[in-house]
Amino acid sequence: MSLQILPNRFKIVGLFTFFIFCGIPSIISFFMGFTQPFESNENSPFLHELLNPTIMKYANIFTILGMLVYMLSKEKVEDDYITKLRLESYQLATILCLAITFILHLINSEMMFNLSYPLYIFITIYLIIFYFKKRQIH
Repeated sequence: MSLQILPNRFKIVGLFTFFIFCGIPSIISFFMGFTQPFESNENSPFLHELLNPTIMKYANIFTILGMLVYMLSKEKVEDDYITKLRLESYQLATILCLAITFILHLINSEMMFNLSYPLYIFITIYLIIFYFKKRQIH
């Protein structure tokens, strides 16, 4: 049984979705930091509306969705060894994510997380581990 349900061309769709929905709010927030001291009341409603918490929540959802689409897309050459690398990467990412969460709760047991933060960490760790494991065979 294979969990890769999407063809290879969806890797581009996943990356595009990730960069659009991660990049645009980040760029707007970055430039808002420069304009904040000099901002007039005329510009304030536009930036405030653009950085609306509801819009940012959906941007986070689509960012995670883009990373998930990328993660579930097949490689150009999908064989048993790639499947084994995916499984090893998934296992290691799960262990590291649980260890990070455990350590953070040991440091401060009252720390509260937004659900998107552990998802970002997990998927990012998985993709990094898979990338380096895949590069080792070449």
